[in-house]
Amino acid sequence: MIVRRLDDLQRRRPALGFCYAVICKYLDDGGLREAALITYYGFLSLFPTLLLGVTIVSEVLARRPGLRQEVVTAIVPPALQDGMEQSLATLSSSSVALAVGIAGLIFSGTGVVVSAYETLNHVAGVPYLRRPGVIGRYLRVIAGLAIILAGTVAAGAFTVIAASLPALSRLAAFVGSCLVVFAVLTTVARLLLARPAPLSALWPAALPGAVATSLVLNLGAAVLPELIRSAGRVYGAFATVAGFFTLLYLLSNVLVISAEIAAVRHGRLWPRALDPARPTPADARAMLLLAREQERLPAAAIDYVLRDPPAGAGCAAEAGVKPPRGR
Repeated sequence: MIVRRLDDLQRRRPALGFCYAVICKYLDDGGLREAALITYYGFLSLFPTLLLGVTIVSEVLARRPGLRQEVVTAIVPPALQDGMEQSLATLSSSSVALAVGIAGLIFSGTGVVVSAYETLNHVAGVPYLRRPGVIGRYLRVIAGLAIILAGTVAAGAFTVIAASLPALSRLAAFVGSCLVVFAVLTTVARLLLARPAPLSALWPAALPGAVATSLVLNLGAAVLPELIRSAGRVYGAFATVAGFFTLLYLLSNVLVISAEIAAVRHGRLWPRALDPARPTPADARAMLLLAREQERLPAAAIDYVLRDPPAGAGCAAEAGVKPPRGR
Protein backbone atom coordinates (compact mmCIF):
# COMPACT_ATOMS: atom_id res chain seq x y z
CA MET A 1 0.00 0.00 0.00
CA ILE A 2 2.83 2.40 0.89
CA VAL A 3 4.73 1.56 -2.30
CA ARG A 4 1.59 2.17 -4.38
CA ARG A 5 1.02 5.57 -2.79
CA LEU A 6 4.64 6.59 -3.34
CA ASP A 7 4.36 5.35 -6.90
CA ASP A 8 1.22 7.42 -7.50
CA LEU A 9 2.93 10.47 -5.97
CA GLN A 10 6.00 10.34 -8.19
CA ARG A 11 3.83 9.74 -11.26
CA ARG A 12 1.78 12.86 -10.51
CA ARG A 13 4.81 15.06 -9.83
CA PRO A 14 6.96 15.42 -12.99
CA ALA A 15 10.05 16.52 -11.05
CA LEU A 16 9.93 13.49 -8.74
CA GLY A 17 9.12 11.18 -11.63
CA PHE A 18 12.00 12.52 -13.71
CA CYS A 19 14.54 12.15 -10.87
CA TYR A 20 13.38 8.61 -10.15
CA ALA A 21 13.57 7.76 -13.86
CA VAL A 22 17.18 8.99 -14.00
CA ILE A 23 18.05 6.77 -11.03
CA CYS A 24 16.33 3.80 -12.69
CA LYS A 25 18.19 4.30 -15.96
CA TYR A 26 21.50 4.79 -14.13
CA LEU A 27 20.99 1.42 -12.44
CA ASP A 28 19.68 -0.26 -15.62
CA ASP A 29 22.77 0.85 -17.53
CA GLY A 30 25.19 -0.19 -14.79
CA GLY A 31 26.19 3.41 -14.11
CA LEU A 32 28.57 2.49 -11.30
CA ARG A 33 30.42 0.10 -13.62
CA GLU A 34 30.57 2.65 -16.44
CA ALA A 35 31.92 5.32 -14.08
CA ALA A 36 34.50 2.87 -12.72
CA LEU A 37 35.70 2.07 -16.25
CA ILE A 38 36.00 5.75 -17.14
CA THR A 39 37.92 6.32 -13.89
CA TYR A 40 40.31 3.43 -14.56
CA TYR A 41 41.05 4.36 -18.15
CA GLY A 42 41.03 8.04 -17.26
CA PHE A 43 43.74 7.45 -14.67
CA LEU A 44 45.85 5.46 -17.15
CA SER A 45 45.33 8.13 -19.82
CA LEU A 46 45.85 11.15 -17.55
CA PHE A 47 49.63 11.36 -17.57
CA PRO A 48 50.14 10.54 -21.30
CA THR A 49 47.44 13.04 -22.30
CA LEU A 50 48.87 15.80 -20.13
CA LEU A 51 52.40 15.04 -21.34
CA LEU A 52 51.19 15.23 -24.93
CA GLY A 53 49.52 18.58 -24.21
CA VAL A 54 52.63 19.93 -22.46
CA THR A 55 54.78 18.78 -25.40
CA ILE A 56 52.58 20.68 -27.85
CA VAL A 57 52.54 23.80 -25.65
CA SER A 58 56.32 23.62 -25.28
CA GLU A 59 56.78 23.47 -29.04
CA VAL A 60 54.34 26.31 -29.73
CA LEU A 61 55.67 28.57 -26.93
CA ALA A 62 59.34 27.60 -27.24
CA ARG A 63 60.36 31.27 -27.58
CA ARG A 64 58.25 32.40 -24.62
CA PRO A 65 59.41 30.27 -21.66
CA GLY A 66 57.64 32.41 -19.08
CA LEU A 67 54.22 32.06 -20.72
CA ARG A 68 54.88 28.37 -21.37
CA GLN A 69 55.53 27.77 -17.67
CA GLU A 70 52.34 29.60 -16.68
CA VAL A 71 50.21 27.52 -19.07
CA VAL A 72 51.84 24.26 -17.95
CA THR A 73 51.25 25.16 -14.31
CA ALA A 74 47.60 25.92 -15.11
CA ILE A 75 46.87 22.59 -16.83
CA VAL A 76 49.02 20.15 -14.85
CA PRO A 77 48.10 19.25 -11.23
CA PRO A 78 50.84 20.19 -8.74
CA ALA A 79 51.38 16.54 -7.78
CA LEU A 80 52.36 15.71 -11.37
CA GLN A 81 54.39 18.77 -12.33
CA ASP A 82 57.81 17.45 -11.27
CA GLY A 83 57.28 14.14 -13.07
CA MET A 84 55.97 15.98 -16.11
CA GLU A 85 59.08 18.14 -16.39
CA GLN A 86 61.36 15.11 -16.00
CA SER A 87 59.45 13.15 -18.64
CA LEU A 88 59.49 16.12 -20.99
CA ALA A 89 63.25 16.47 -20.56
CA THR A 90 63.80 12.83 -21.53
CA LEU A 91 61.96 13.15 -24.86
CA SER A 92 64.37 12.80 -27.74
CA SER A 93 65.13 15.80 -29.93
CA SER A 94 65.22 13.54 -32.99
CA SER A 95 62.22 14.13 -35.25
CA VAL A 96 61.65 10.42 -35.83
CA ALA A 97 61.97 9.51 -32.15
CA LEU A 98 59.74 12.43 -31.17
CA ALA A 99 57.08 11.36 -33.69
CA VAL A 100 57.20 7.79 -32.37
CA GLY A 101 56.94 9.06 -28.80
CA ILE A 102 53.97 11.28 -29.63
CA ALA A 103 52.27 8.37 -31.41
CA GLY A 104 52.74 6.28 -28.26
CA LEU A 105 51.27 9.05 -26.11
CA ILE A 106 48.26 9.32 -28.44
CA PHE A 107 47.66 5.57 -28.22
CA SER A 108 47.96 5.65 -24.42
CA GLY A 109 45.67 8.66 -24.15
CA THR A 110 42.84 7.13 -26.20
CA GLY A 111 41.84 4.72 -23.42
CA VAL A 112 39.53 7.15 -21.64
CA VAL A 113 38.00 8.33 -24.94
CA VAL A 114 37.24 4.73 -25.96
CA SER A 115 35.58 4.20 -22.58
CA ALA A 116 33.55 7.40 -23.06
CA TYR A 117 32.54 6.20 -26.54
CA GLU A 118 31.24 2.90 -25.16
CA THR A 119 29.42 4.59 -22.28
CA LEU A 120 27.71 7.23 -24.45
CA ASN A 121 26.42 4.69 -26.96
CA HIS A 122 25.33 2.34 -24.19
CA VAL A 123 23.40 5.08 -22.37
CA ALA A 124 21.80 6.19 -25.67
CA GLY A 125 20.89 2.58 -26.50
CA VAL A 126 22.56 2.66 -29.93
CA PRO A 127 22.43 -0.88 -31.39
CA TYR A 128 25.82 -2.50 -32.00
CA LEU A 129 24.74 -2.94 -35.61
CA ARG A 130 24.69 0.84 -36.14
CA ARG A 131 28.06 1.55 -34.52
CA PRO A 132 31.08 2.14 -36.76
CA GLY A 133 33.76 -0.49 -37.32
CA VAL A 134 37.19 -0.50 -35.72
CA ILE A 135 38.74 2.01 -38.11
CA GLY A 136 35.80 4.41 -37.96
CA ARG A 137 35.63 4.11 -34.17
CA TYR A 138 39.31 4.92 -33.65
CA LEU A 139 39.22 7.82 -36.08
CA ARG A 140 36.44 9.30 -33.94
CA VAL A 141 38.37 8.51 -30.76
CA ILE A 142 41.57 10.17 -31.97
CA ALA A 143 39.60 13.22 -33.11
CA GLY A 144 37.92 13.30 -29.68
CA LEU A 145 41.32 13.16 -27.97
CA ALA A 146 42.51 16.09 -30.10
CA ILE A 147 39.45 18.12 -29.08
CA ILE A 148 40.07 17.30 -25.40
CA LEU A 149 43.71 18.38 -25.72
CA ALA A 150 42.70 21.64 -27.39
CA GLY A 151 40.13 22.25 -24.65
CA THR A 152 42.69 21.52 -21.91
CA VAL A 153 45.15 24.03 -23.36
CA ALA A 154 42.36 26.58 -23.88
CA ALA A 155 41.23 26.19 -20.25
CA GLY A 156 44.82 26.71 -19.11
CA ALA A 157 45.08 29.82 -21.27
CA PHE A 158 41.87 31.19 -19.72
CA THR A 159 43.36 30.65 -16.28
CA VAL A 160 46.54 32.52 -17.23
CA ILE A 161 44.56 35.39 -18.76
CA ALA A 162 42.26 35.56 -15.72
CA ALA A 163 45.29 35.78 -13.43
CA SER A 164 46.02 39.19 -14.97
CA LEU A 165 42.62 40.41 -13.73
CA PRO A 166 43.04 40.30 -9.93
CA ALA A 167 39.56 41.53 -9.13
CA LEU A 168 37.81 38.89 -11.21
CA SER A 169 40.51 36.23 -11.59
CA ARG A 170 38.71 33.36 -9.86
CA LEU A 171 35.30 34.09 -11.31
CA ALA A 172 36.71 34.68 -14.80
CA ALA A 173 38.75 31.47 -14.65
CA PHE A 174 35.74 29.46 -13.53
CA VAL A 175 33.40 30.90 -16.16
CA GLY A 176 36.03 30.48 -18.86
CA SER A 177 36.61 26.86 -17.82
CA CYS A 178 32.87 26.17 -17.86
CA LEU A 179 32.50 27.57 -21.38
CA VAL A 180 35.49 25.62 -22.71
CA VAL A 181 34.46 22.35 -21.06
CA PHE A 182 30.86 22.78 -22.23
CA ALA A 183 32.08 23.22 -25.82
CA VAL A 184 34.42 20.22 -25.48
CA LEU A 185 31.77 17.93 -23.98
CA THR A 186 29.17 18.90 -26.57
CA THR A 187 31.54 18.46 -29.50
CA VAL A 188 33.02 15.18 -28.24
CA ALA A 189 29.59 13.75 -27.44
CA ARG A 190 28.28 14.58 -30.92
CA LEU A 191 31.44 13.06 -32.43
CA LEU A 192 31.43 9.84 -30.40
CA LEU A 193 27.69 9.16 -30.45
CA ALA A 194 27.03 6.77 -33.33
CA ARG A 195 23.80 8.46 -34.40
CA PRO A 196 22.76 12.06 -35.11
CA ALA A 197 22.21 14.10 -31.97
CA PRO A 198 20.96 17.73 -32.00
CA LEU A 199 22.31 20.25 -29.55
CA SER A 200 18.96 20.21 -27.75
CA ALA A 201 19.62 16.57 -26.83
CA LEU A 202 23.21 17.15 -25.71
CA TRP A 203 23.20 20.32 -23.63
CA PRO A 204 21.37 18.78 -20.62
CA ALA A 205 24.35 16.45 -20.25
CA ALA A 206 27.06 18.96 -21.17
CA LEU A 207 25.92 21.72 -18.79
CA PRO A 208 26.16 19.85 -15.44
CA GLY A 209 29.22 18.01 -16.73
CA ALA A 210 30.93 21.30 -17.54
CA VAL A 211 30.18 22.77 -14.11
CA ALA A 212 31.37 19.62 -12.31
CA THR A 213 34.55 19.38 -14.38
CA SER A 214 35.33 23.05 -13.82
CA LEU A 215 34.84 22.64 -10.08
CA VAL A 216 37.27 19.72 -10.05
CA LEU A 217 39.80 21.67 -12.13
CA ASN A 218 39.57 24.78 -9.95
CA LEU A 219 39.27 23.07 -6.56
CA GLY A 220 41.43 20.05 -7.28
CA ALA A 221 44.64 21.86 -6.37
CA ALA A 222 43.22 22.59 -2.90
CA VAL A 223 41.32 19.34 -2.38
CA LEU A 224 43.83 16.84 -3.76
CA PRO A 225 46.61 17.45 -1.15
CA GLU A 226 44.08 16.91 1.64
CA LEU A 227 42.83 13.71 -0.01
CA ILE A 228 46.42 12.49 -0.31
CA ARG A 229 47.15 13.25 3.33
CA SER A 230 43.97 11.48 4.45
CA ALA A 231 44.57 8.47 2.20
CA GLY A 232 48.18 8.23 3.33
CA ARG A 233 47.09 6.81 6.66
CA VAL A 234 45.70 3.77 4.87
CA TYR A 235 47.41 3.61 1.48
CA GLY A 236 50.86 4.92 2.41
CA ALA A 237 52.97 5.40 -0.70
CA PHE A 238 49.87 4.89 -2.87
CA ALA A 239 48.10 7.90 -1.33
CA THR A 240 48.58 10.02 -4.47
CA VAL A 241 46.99 7.30 -6.60
CA ALA A 242 44.09 7.00 -4.14
CA GLY A 243 43.56 10.77 -4.18
CA PHE A 244 43.47 10.94 -7.97
CA PHE A 245 41.15 7.95 -8.15
CA THR A 246 38.76 9.57 -5.66
CA LEU A 247 38.45 12.78 -7.68
CA LEU A 248 38.23 10.96 -11.01
CA TYR A 249 35.57 8.56 -9.74
CA LEU A 250 33.47 11.41 -8.40
CA LEU A 251 33.79 13.28 -11.69
CA SER A 252 33.07 10.14 -13.74
CA ASN A 253 29.85 9.49 -11.84
CA VAL A 254 28.71 13.08 -12.40
CA LEU A 255 29.40 12.76 -16.14
CA VAL A 256 27.54 9.44 -16.39
CA ILE A 257 24.56 10.81 -14.46
CA SER A 258 24.57 13.88 -16.72
CA ALA A 259 24.40 11.59 -19.75
CA GLU A 260 21.52 9.69 -18.14
CA ILE A 261 19.63 12.96 -17.57
CA ALA A 262 19.98 13.83 -21.25
CA ALA A 263 18.91 10.32 -22.34
CA VAL A 264 15.81 10.31 -20.10
CA ARG A 265 14.81 13.78 -21.28
CA HIS A 266 15.38 13.09 -24.98
CA GLY A 267 13.66 9.67 -24.93
CA ARG A 268 10.86 10.78 -22.57
CA LEU A 269 11.66 7.83 -20.33
CA TRP A 270 9.61 9.01 -17.36
CA PRO A 271 7.72 8.35 -15.19
CA ARG A 272 9.01 4.88 -14.34
CA ALA A 273 7.13 2.46 -12.11
CA LEU A 274 8.08 2.27 -8.46
CA ASP A 275 5.67 -0.66 -8.19
CA PRO A 276 6.95 -3.36 -10.62
CA ALA A 277 3.44 -4.79 -10.93
CA ARG A 278 2.27 -1.54 -12.59
CA PRO A 279 4.73 -0.81 -15.44
CA THR A 280 4.39 2.42 -17.38
CA PRO A 281 4.92 3.14 -21.09
CA ALA A 282 8.26 4.70 -20.11
CA ASP A 283 9.29 1.36 -18.55
CA ALA A 284 8.56 -0.38 -21.84
CA ARG A 285 10.48 2.23 -23.83
CA ALA A 286 13.49 2.00 -21.51
CA MET A 287 13.57 -1.80 -21.63
CA LEU A 288 13.14 -1.74 -25.40
CA LEU A 289 16.23 0.47 -25.71
CA LEU A 290 18.25 -1.97 -23.62
CA ALA A 291 17.03 -4.92 -25.67
CA ARG A 292 17.58 -3.36 -29.08
CA GLU A 293 21.09 -2.31 -28.16
CA GLN A 294 22.02 -5.99 -28.62
CA GLU A 295 21.06 -6.06 -32.30
CA ARG A 296 24.16 -7.14 -34.20
CA LEU A 297 22.90 -8.63 -37.50
CA PRO A 298 20.99 -6.76 -40.23
CA ALA A 299 18.56 -9.67 -40.58
CA ALA A 300 17.75 -9.74 -36.85
CA ALA A 301 15.41 -7.53 -34.80
CA ILE A 302 14.85 -7.60 -31.06
CA ASP A 303 11.55 -6.67 -29.43
CA TYR A 304 10.65 -6.32 -25.78
CA VAL A 305 7.33 -7.79 -24.63
CA LEU A 306 5.38 -6.81 -21.52
CA ARG A 307 3.38 -9.90 -20.59
CA ASP A 308 -0.06 -9.15 -19.14
CA PRO A 309 0.64 -5.67 -17.71
CA PRO A 310 -2.19 -4.22 -15.61
CA ALA A 311 -2.83 -1.59 -18.31
CA GLY A 312 -3.17 -4.29 -20.99
CA ALA A 313 -1.18 -4.10 -24.17
CA GLY A 314 -1.35 -0.33 -24.18
CA CYS A 315 2.04 0.14 -22.55
CA ALA A 316 3.71 -2.15 -25.08
CA ALA A 317 1.93 -0.59 -28.03
CA GLU A 318 2.86 2.95 -27.00
CA ALA A 319 6.48 1.87 -26.57
CA GLY A 320 6.57 0.34 -30.02
CA VAL A 321 6.77 -3.18 -28.57
CA LYS A 322 4.77 -6.00 -30.02
CA PRO A 323 2.23 -7.42 -27.58
CA PRO A 324 2.45 -11.13 -26.83
CA ARG A 325 0.70 -13.37 -29.33
CA GLY A 326 -0.24 -16.03 -26.85
CA ARG A 327 1.24 -18.53 -24.46
